[in-house]
Amino acid sequence: MAREDQPIKLQKLKHYIDSLCGIYSRIARRLGVDRTYVSRVAKGERRSPEIEAALMQEFDRSQQEISEIQQPSV
Repeated sequence: MAREDQPIKLQKLKHYIDSLCGIYSRIARRLGVDRTYVSRVAKGERRSPEIEAALMQEFDRSQQEISEIQQPSV
């Protein structure tokens, strides 16, 4: 890895982490649980079918948004 690429990669990593924290926070607020609990379910440390379903829904939504951004305008 070229040294000049490091700041760009670190910036992208920070963006991804911030995005995940935002997803966890949204789910936590919606379901009335702590964000750290959502994080633990996402990592597989805890089980909650309701939180797992919410995580899948957020993942699908974000993938849809990404695919819409990547598609050229017609």
